[in-house]
Amino acid sequence: MTLTSPNRGYPLERLEGNPGSMSWWSSAFSRVAGSLGELRTTVQSATDLDGVGASIRSARSKAQEVASALAAEIAEAELLAGVLQRYADAFSSSAEAANRLIDDIESAHASLASASAAADEAGLNALWTSRSGEPADVRRANDAAQDAVAARDAAARDLADLWEQFESHYSAWDAAYDAALAELAGGAGPAMTSQAQNLLDQLLAADTPQAVLELWLAHPELQDEIARAHPDIIGNLDGIPYDVRGRVNRERLEALYNSNLTGEFGDQIDALWNTLVQGAPPPLLVSFDPDGSAQVTAALAYGDLATATDINVLVPGMLSNVTGMGEWGDSARALNAAGSNIASVVWFGYDSPTVAEEPSMQRANDGAPALRAFLLGLDAVHPAAEKAVIAHSYGSTTAALAIGSRPDALGVDQFIAVGSAGFPSDPQILSNLQDAEGLRMYATLSENDAWARIGRDTSWGGAHGTVPETLPGMTEFGSDGGRADGEDLAPTPGHAAHSGGNGPLPSGDGEGYLVEGSESFYNIQQIILTGEPGTEMDGEGSESGFWDLPDWLEWLPVDPYRT
Repeated sequence: MTLTSPNRGYPLERLEGNPGSMSWWSSAFSRVAGSLGELRTTVQSATDLDGVGASIRSARSKAQEVASALAAEIAEAELLAGVLQRYADAFSSSAEAANRLIDDIESAHASLASASAAADEAGLNALWTSRSGEPADVRRANDAAQDAVAARDAAARDLADLWEQFESHYSAWDAAYDAALAELAGGAGPAMTSQAQNLLDQLLAADTPQAVLELWLAHPELQDEIARAHPDIIGNLDGIPYDVRGRVNRERLEALYNSNLTGEFGDQIDALWNTLVQGAPPPLLVSFDPDGSAQVTAALAYGDLATATDINVLVPGMLSNVTGMGEWGDSARALNAAGSNIASVVWFGYDSPTVAEEPSMQRANDGAPALRAFLLGLDAVHPAAEKAVIAHSYGSTTAALAIGSRPDALGVDQFIAVGSAGFPSDPQILSNLQDAEGLRMYATLSENDAWARIGRDTSWGGAHGTVPETLPGMTEFGSDGGRADGEDLAPTPGHAAHSGGNGPLPSGDGEGYLVEGSESFYNIQQIILTGEPGTEMDGEGSESGFWDLPDWLEWLPVDPYRT
């Protein structure tokens, strides 16, 4: 279960780091700086060579050039040594203290849940006894209820105290992390003016995308300087306007594409570039991270985000990567064509799971913070636009975790799950999804989709075994074919968002969930335009699929078939 701190919203997760290793590297960089310093001293002495003539003057000049070059290398080594040691010290004093509290908080949280349940049970018993019990029984029941409430309140105080300690340590670590990033950003890349460096430090330390946007817009005279010096930061910093991000990310991608990379990485870069330059107008590359992930991550925006009144965010599922963004771009353009002032973002911003990883929540746990930051950034830059998240397969698991992480649903108005691998079973996540003001949820599951059902049934410990179609407040819509506006709509043949079925498992004939002409996609378009699906469940033209059978796996912990 994912817990977050009550006052600051910090995730209760172990902060990873090895202060011993960081200190060792800090010492190593210090030794490098020392050795380079000795070398520079020796070289510097050559600038004072006695004598006259061209050879002597040339030797002095060369020595000065080398000494000057060494000065920059020494400064960089000293910077790395200092940043690593300061961060190592902060990690030891703050992050490790926060980590030590995790087990205590989880225990205290479980104790509070148990005490709350006991208090509720005792209260109900007291109420029931007061109606029909003897006076002595009523007194005993009331006393027991009061004791149970006192125990619950004590457990709540204990948990609140632990959370307060955790937030204090986490905040100190977070500040140290921001400071380290700011120092490294200042020490790498082209030199910047002190004003630009100061603004970059503030941008990196900002707590919300809204704060980033306000800082950025307040200093137009420094924007180009920072973007030129650190396009990798500006191109991915949530809160920076998307036209700026699109420009700097395109330049970075083009440089990689022109370097003729090979292998899987090169294939992903080539595919992403080809998707970016196809169609008119071309999409904006509003996020791009070729490093630091198991795969290249990116987001492409189709349509004019600046003027759109409706913005859709499409999230892919298992086995997806940027080589498949083209067909998702086709879906984005089709969504935009359904009405006016619509823009759509294809968000491949997380490492999607393999088949072996799908039963776990790990990829969702890793991806949800990135999606959460992106959605908050979208809401900060375009708060008035109606926002829909359309997520397929394991993408809906990740999206549910992100959107349900806060009671405000991150500014999302519509959450549409297609072929979901199951929502997280965390009660708080589900409560936030169902209770968020203004959030409407929709889901569909094709009767020919085997893999979504398998995904729900095989999640480890039922971690994402929640069946979205049966959640209170969920609007279910059809994907099994039908008729609308006098036209036949295709059924979804299996689990795929676009082409393909269920592999070796039985499938039907038709189009994927997000292919124009399918019942599923028609309903998604209508939901975006009107708030309601355009066809009736099991209506005219609907087909029965292989998996529309009585549940012959009754021993499973969840019921994915809804029979």
